[in-house]
Amino acid sequence: MFGLEAIWRNGQVVGHIRRADFGFTIDKTIAYGYIRDPSGGPVSLDFVKSGDYMLERMGVTYAARAHLKSPFDPDNKRVKGIY
Repeated sequence: MFGLEAIWRNGQVVGHIRRADFGFTIDKTIAYGYIRDPSGGPVSLDFVKSGDYMLERMGVTYAARAHLKSPFDPDNKRVKGIY
């Protein structure tokens, strides 16, 4: 993933990847992107949580999961010095 790849939600393109890189600590690719509600409504937490996501790179789709918090340190404990 490099950026500008399509984000699919429930079989429909809803956005694009802004940037991506490999997360060595979690041993997976991490991508940050923007999505919109195809019906024109606001993007709510329920909208984000309820979808099945795929990312498309060079015509191939890959399963993806939306995270509302960091998958590495969701409680920000490491920033506070708590290991």
